[in-house]
Amino acid sequence: MAYGIAAAAARLTQLVKGTGAGQGKARLALVLRVENVETLRLSLGPALLEQMLDRLAGRLAAELRLLPQSRAPGSPEILGLFAIGRQQAVPGLLARLQAICRAGIDLPELRICPVLNGVIVSDESGGRPPDALYAQGRAALQGCSPLSVAGQLRFVALGAADGGPEPAAPFALERVGLLFQPQICCDTGQVLALRVVPRLRMDDRDGRDLQEVEPRLDDESLGRIVAHLLHQALGALKGWERMGARVPLLSLPLSDRMLADPVLADSILWELDRQDLSPQRLEIEICEPVGGRGGRMPVAASLQGLAAAGCPIALGEFGTGSAGLDDLRRFGIGRVRIGRAFIAGCDRRADQQRMILAILALAEHLRLKTLADGVATPEETAFLAQIGFNAVQGSAVVPPLEVGAVDDFLLEHSQSLPAPFDLRRRV
Repeated sequence: MAYGIAAAAARLTQLVKGTGAGQGKARLALVLRVENVETLRLSLGPALLEQMLDRLAGRLAAELRLLPQSRAPGSPEILGLFAIGRQQAVPGLLARLQAICRAGIDLPELRICPVLNGVIVSDESGGRPPDALYAQGRAALQGCSPLSVAGQLRFVALGAADGGPEPAAPFALERVGLLFQPQICCDTGQVLALRVVPRLRMDDRDGRDLQEVEPRLDDESLGRIVAHLLHQALGALKGWERMGARVPLLSLPLSDRMLADPVLADSILWELDRQDLSPQRLEIEICEPVGGRGGRMPVAASLQGLAAAGCPIALGEFGTGSAGLDDLRRFGIGRVRIGRAFIAGCDRRADQQRMILAILALAEHLRLKTLADGVATPEETAFLAQIGFNAVQGSAVVPPLEVGAVDDFLLEHSQSLPAPFDLRRRV
């Protein structure tokens, strides 16, 4: 057994350094990404997620002779070189890889079928370093749809070694689009805010929420996308202001990774100043636990800078994370969003009603405004308005709208409101 381990280690060294018998032969690398890793982390927990990823890497090593690279805890990527250097083997590798991806991974008392996308990258010359192959694989995955039904597996061949690796094409900003989700006040029926919903168009023309695609974007691409959508969203707000439509503020969801960017706060404030808009017109929505993905200190610095400038701060998915009461005070959070997990069936389920009433009591004690998110039926809307929510949003209230549709909605909605209007009395 010791001899077998030593032989495998020697073989891996030869493949990585490009020495020995394999030199000059085609080198095959794998970039495999778990696309729904955040969903799995929330449902399984970090420990079971790591166990699932380790078992997947073990199957790839055993069945495909993959020599996996060491993986950082929580990373959704599995990288490695195949212990075979012939392009003729690629069709068989792709077929077996597809079978492994569809089979799922067995964990204690359950089977998990993660959404997997992968690329086999071939360097015919065998002279490229593994990092160049991995970079090419990531670039090939960047523009594809992240959440296909069975995952997407493909093959990419690099050219001659003297040409150098092809640079990854930057994410085209033309793919970035915006939807706006109206939030309706339960007391007045007026539009309280518009929540910005960034959408990215993939190669298959399928639109995806930015939060689904974000894990596969590099920091530079993500920064460009955030700056672009901020410019577009604030420009739309300025346009509605010129046409006389009443939109008190935009609510912009930002992930921990975005907030960890040290220049983000200054970029937001600069864009607000350029558009001649007050910081009070842009609400920053965060999700708990604060700093759990981007690092506590850089995220806290961005939030404190934005709050000090006057941007309202809201906390999304309130009640599902682990943010302490100190975070509510430290970042000046003034509003909380209660998500679909608590809202679903609230008009008929006593357990949901008890949970919602407890959350509302805590929010009232802390003087926090409340938003019910994901409202799917008129009955849910009626119940939530009656028990004391400040605002509601969801498909049963108003579905997400494109910029042009928002213009028509704002005009029609303001004209249709009776005076005085109280959604609680009306329902």
